[in-house]
Amino acid sequence: MKKILKEIGFIRKIWFWFYFIINNKYIPNFKKPKTYNEKLNYRKRNANHELFSKCSDKIEAKDYVASIIGEQYIIPTLYTGSNISLEKIKNILGEHGDCLLKANHNSGPVYLLTTKMDDSDLLMACNDVNKQLKIDFGKYQNEPWYSKISPQILVEKRIYPEEGESDLKDYKFHVFKQNDGTSKVILHIDFDRNSNHSRSFFDDDLNWLPFSSFVPSIYTSINKPVNFEEMLILAKKLAEPFNYVRVDFYNVAGKIYFGELTFAPGSGSSPFTNKGYDLWMGNMWHKDPAN
Repeated sequence: MKKILKEIGFIRKIWFWFYFIINNKYIPNFKKPKTYNEKLNYRKRNANHELFSKCSDKIEAKDYVASIIGEQYIIPTLYTGSNISLEKIKNILGEHGDCLLKANHNSGPVYLLTTKMDDSDLLMACNDVNKQLKIDFGKYQNEPWYSKISPQILVEKRIYPEEGESDLKDYKFHVFKQNDGTSKVILHIDFDRNSNHSRSFFDDDLNWLPFSSFVPSIYTSINKPVNFEEMLILAKKLAEPFNYVRVDFYNVAGKIYFGELTFAPGSGSSPFTNKGYDLWMGNMWHKDPAN
């Protein structure tokens, strides 16, 4: 099935159309999109922005983002290359401690590697990420900007959660450019991703929004993060070239780290509580989805 999706464009589009119906429980219109997920799928079919590939490349995006907002927000890179060996990753762990291992041209899986892991688990992670480099993720997901990325290995320094927490909070700013040049921002935060994954949506004043997407919404309020306004300013600055983009940050004890720029979250198939909220999000997206 993966080979068919990769090689035959027509079959790929039909598959994603049916997959959309199964997930979202309504028949989409990808030619005249109105909902948020319809507009994401329109973008996948009509992408027309020179920065989509550069900003989706987990390696190149770091340099790009640093040039816009500064190096101080970039998670340190420990290694890049065309492959990763057990010996190499053990050397990195010995020198730098726990790290993240990933490919630069897809959306995972990503491996958290620790100094306590045994060789068999480390080797499994290395082998899997090496194999990921052979897969054209853009074709497989029907997101063509990924196909233009030269696949490489990326190893990053681990960023630890705040004291008393088991996972990093992932602050994801959905930034919609308006016709008057301003931006509207919806924030969603992923909690407990590795244990009891939940996701809550808030407006830019951190008022809870009563819907969920893909996973349940459990937390209806949060303490305002240190430097929240700074994150909001940075998100809008990075979103400036695009009609819509999701800008991700981590914020650990007031230290802000850039995560990623995402142009088709959930590949346009993450269901909302109901179609009404999907349409509500889509109504914020006024300008051409292709850009």
